Amino acid sequence: MKHEWLIDILGDLKNYARKNGLTALSEELLTCQALAAVEISSLEAGRARAQVGERASSVTTWGDADSCDARRLRIVPRPVATGNDA
Repeated sequence: MKHEWLIDILGDLKNYARKNGLTALSEELLTCQALAAVEISSLEAGRARAQVGERASSVTTWGDADSCDARRLRIVPRPVATGNDA
Protein backbone atom coordinates (compact mmCIF):
# COMPACT_ATOMS: atom_id res chain seq x y z
CA MET A 1 0.00 0.00 0.00
CA LYS A 2 1.84 3.03 -1.19
CA HIS A 3 -0.70 5.46 0.36
CA GLU A 4 -1.01 3.75 3.75
CA TRP A 5 1.11 6.47 5.41
CA LEU A 6 -1.77 8.90 4.85
CA ILE A 7 -4.06 6.86 7.09
CA ASP A 8 -1.37 6.86 9.80
CA ILE A 9 -0.93 10.65 9.59
CA LEU A 10 -4.68 11.24 9.81
CA GLY A 11 -4.75 8.97 12.87
CA ASP A 12 -1.95 10.96 14.50
CA LEU A 13 -3.80 14.23 13.82
CA LYS A 14 -7.03 12.73 15.19
CA ASN A 15 -5.27 11.65 18.40
CA TYR A 16 -3.65 15.07 18.80
CA ALA A 17 -7.01 16.81 18.35
CA ARG A 18 -8.70 14.50 20.87
CA LYS A 19 -5.96 14.93 23.48
CA ASN A 20 -6.13 18.72 23.12
CA GLY A 21 -9.89 19.07 23.46
CA LEU A 22 -10.66 19.50 19.76
CA THR A 23 -13.50 17.00 19.82
CA ALA A 24 -15.29 18.04 16.61
CA LEU A 25 -12.00 18.07 14.69
CA SER A 26 -11.13 14.66 16.10
CA GLU A 27 -14.44 13.25 14.88
CA GLU A 28 -14.00 14.78 11.42
CA LEU A 29 -10.49 13.36 11.17
CA LEU A 30 -11.90 9.92 12.04
CA THR A 31 -14.27 10.33 9.09
CA CYS A 32 -11.35 11.46 6.89
CA GLN A 33 -9.35 8.44 7.98
CA ALA A 34 -12.20 6.12 6.99
CA LEU A 35 -12.64 7.92 3.66
CA ALA A 36 -8.92 7.61 2.92
CA ALA A 37 -9.07 3.86 3.63
CA VAL A 38 -12.04 3.44 1.27
CA GLU A 39 -10.46 5.44 -1.54
CA ILE A 40 -7.08 3.74 -1.20
CA SER A 41 -8.77 0.33 -1.27
CA SER A 42 -10.73 1.39 -4.36
CA LEU A 43 -7.56 2.53 -6.11
CA GLU A 44 -5.83 -0.74 -5.36
CA ALA A 45 -8.85 -2.76 -6.46
CA GLY A 46 -9.01 -0.73 -9.66
CA ARG A 47 -5.33 -1.39 -10.36
CA ALA A 48 -5.81 -5.10 -9.76
CA ARG A 49 -8.78 -5.13 -12.11
CA ALA A 50 -6.77 -3.23 -14.71
CA GLN A 51 -4.01 -5.82 -14.52
CA VAL A 52 -6.52 -8.61 -14.96
CA GLY A 53 -8.10 -6.59 -17.80
CA GLU A 54 -4.81 -6.51 -19.62
CA ARG A 55 -4.94 -10.30 -19.69
CA ALA A 56 -8.67 -10.59 -20.32
CA SER A 57 -10.04 -7.67 -22.33
CA SER A 58 -13.63 -8.33 -21.19
CA VAL A 59 -12.87 -7.00 -17.69
CA THR A 60 -13.40 -3.26 -17.16
CA THR A 61 -12.26 -0.95 -14.36
CA TRP A 62 -14.92 0.96 -12.41
CA GLY A 63 -14.73 4.23 -10.55
CA ASP A 64 -12.62 6.37 -12.85
CA ALA A 65 -13.57 10.06 -13.11
CA ASP A 66 -15.05 9.71 -16.62
CA SER A 67 -17.19 6.72 -15.74
CA CYS A 68 -20.95 7.14 -15.28
CA ASP A 69 -20.93 4.62 -12.44
CA ALA A 70 -18.13 6.25 -10.44
CA ARG A 71 -18.78 5.71 -6.76
CA ARG A 72 -18.77 8.64 -4.36
CA LEU A 73 -18.87 8.74 -0.57
CA ARG A 74 -20.93 11.63 0.72
CA ILE A 75 -19.93 13.02 4.10
CA VAL A 76 -22.69 14.81 5.99
CA PRO A 77 -21.43 17.12 8.76
CA ARG A 78 -22.83 16.55 12.24
CA PRO A 79 -23.86 19.43 14.49
CA VAL A 80 -21.18 20.42 16.97
CA ALA A 81 -22.09 19.75 20.62
CA THR A 82 -22.02 22.81 22.87
CA GLY A 83 -22.43 23.44 26.57
CA ASN A 84 -23.88 20.51 28.49
CA ASP A 85 -24.34 18.51 25.26
CA ALA A 86 -20.60 17.86 24.96
